[in-house]
Amino acid sequence: MADSQAQVNTSGNKDDFRKFVEVEVLKIIQQLAEKGDTPKERIQAIAHTTLELVKPEMTLQEMYQNAVKLDDQYSELSPVVYKLMKEYEEKYSQKAIEMVSHLIKNGQYNEAQDMVKKVLMFKITN
Repeated sequence: MADSQAQVNTSGNKDDFRKFVEVEVLKIIQQLAEKGDTPKERIQAIAHTTLELVKPEMTLQEMYQNAVKLDDQYSELSPVVYKLMKEYEEKYSQKAIEMVSHLIKNGQYNEAQDMVKKVLMFKITN
């Protein structure tokens, strides 16, 4: 299915990120509505929660932190959260590892330690 190949745009543009989340959730809502097994109220609640968790005025980091909570109440949204977390791991964890490695090679141990702490704090809060 082509939908599973959708790329998360986390290059720093919060509007693209928000639109990606909204489109992916809409795809799931459409599938749920077509199957007819999910009550209309639940579908509306999924849409409402998505719009509440990922608002245009939020920073990209806030959107990401909220978007990974989408499946807390609605397991149907797990595929969206999976895509977001996978992209984060592939893109940002690797970048952080490279940065820490570079700092250590240059003898900047305190900076490397600070970077590791920041990454771990971010992972703990998510």
